[in-house]
Amino acid sequence: MSRIRLAFAALALLVASLSILAVGCDGGEGGVEPTPVPSKFEEQLRRMVLQAEDVPSGFTVVDEEFSTNQDVVNQAADPEAELAKLLQRGRILGYEVTYEPGEAIGSGETIIFSLNSAASIYQSPDGAAASFADTAAEARATDWVQFFDGVENIVVDELPAPAVAADEILWLRVRGNAKVGEQTFAHDVVLLRTGAARGTLQAGSFGTEEGKEFIEGLIRAQAEHMLTAVP
Repeated sequence: MSRIRLAFAALALLVASLSILAVGCDGGEGGVEPTPVPSKFEEQLRRMVLQAEDVPSGFTVVDEEFSTNQDVVNQAADPEAELAKLLQRGRILGYEVTYEPGEAIGSGETIIFSLNSAASIYQSPDGAAASFADTAAEARATDWVQFFDGVENIVVDELPAPAVAADEILWLRVRGNAKVGEQTFAHDVVLLRTGAARGTLQAGSFGTEEGKEFIEGLIRAQAEHMLTAVP
């Protein structure tokens, strides 16, 4: 269980450090008045992420949150510059949901211990594409050895994505061992864009190559949700 706690802590940190959704907190001084967001966008975003029927039996929602532009600005080192970027891209709203099992569960050698699925929506495909490009560049540039401090034999692969209906997609798999001889730890980071929406999927697991098949199924599920939810 110590390995699971280590990896899950890294997962939570990764969500924040990559600004994959940039969910803010109530505090902070962004200097920007919140803008009311029509509820239709909230329902649209809820449909874009992984649903209960997509995840393994025994997983439940442990956290879900919408992020307004105010939330993003509140967390920015330079609020004015961040606000200008959000307005230029036409970001409307974001949403994320995190699933967890009571205990690590899975089949065979693959154990999935956490799933995080997110989506954000923009006024145009150009805004979503710019957001995708920034996040993809940040993910590729991450120093994973430093990020997963204490994990040995770190290997980062950019995997070919399954054939899904998405305009853009990136799949990174980070693998390593908490200790020499221990089971491989895998962390998958997937970015998707469909029209004016951008999605992300993160999964922490222990297992062999068969874990890729599981992640591919999740990618297909979220890609299909985004396709049907984006007008």
